[in-house]
Amino acid sequence: MKKAIKQALATIAAIPVLVLFAIVLIFVVPVDFIKYKRSLYYKKYRKKYTLFAAAAVAFRLYNEILKQDLPIRFYENPNDPDLACGWFVLEDTLIIINEFHFEFDATSGTWKYCDEEDGAEAWLSLEEYIENEINDANELTGQMICKDAVVLTDEISVDDLQKAKEDTRFLIYDDLAEAVKQFCKIRKEESQ
Repeated sequence: MKKAIKQALATIAAIPVLVLFAIVLIFVVPVDFIKYKRSLYYKKYRKKYTLFAAAAVAFRLYNEILKQDLPIRFYENPNDPDLACGWFVLEDTLIIINEFHFEFDATSGTWKYCDEEDGAEAWLSLEEYIENEINDANELTGQMICKDAVVLTDEISVDDLQKAKEDTRFLIYDDLAEAVKQFCKIRKEESQ
């Protein structure tokens, strides 16, 4: 009897998950697919659609760069042709797309980033994280494409938003297109 009740409860609990999955398949995926097929990225590369491709930050950034004719170059990763694995560079500054969380350690006065490689969790300082990304980009492309970097991240991915906005190593966005456009404008003014 207990086994039958457990099975019935498991079936009832699975119904909302299945309904949600069906809604995503019926409504969200087709919209994402259409956005992808109409994108400037697809028109240029003709790469096969992957699930939720148009929702990815790298995809949205690439299309904004082309749409607004921004002076940001894209370098494809020779080890992984996926757009999310490539690098965006303005002059000699790498724009690191980050979708993970940064925490501010008030004791040391530094930003910390949780890096999970090979299933192990390791905390890196923001400086270490940036240095690793710069080294990877330069090494994998086989050329010196960047010397400096900023971390492009949304407002919810930083622990202390005001402190992050004051740190020039972060490029915080609520509106991705506007943030990148402003970043290019500021860099252009600084170089004049």
